[in-house]
Amino acid sequence: MNPYPADIGSHRAIEIAREAIVGHVQLSSPSDVRVQRSRSAYVITFERRNPPGVRAADYDARVTIDARTGVVIEILGGS
Repeated sequence: MNPYPADIGSHRAIEIAREAIVGHVQLSSPSDVRVQRSRSAYVITFERRNPPGVRAADYDARVTIDARTGVVIEILGGS
């Protein structure tokens, strides 16, 4: 049984996150995506691989999405 009924699902959350960052964030690697699910939200992280010794964010963007409605709650850009 699905513990989260009426959930948009992780695939749809990734699609929404990709749409939300268009024109705002340039992805260094479009295939490296991490999905985390909390009780009420998905956090989609577009990961970045930094060269050894480089101190920078480990993500290009991190998007928080309401798991029921698909509404974007927050967009963070790594720098």
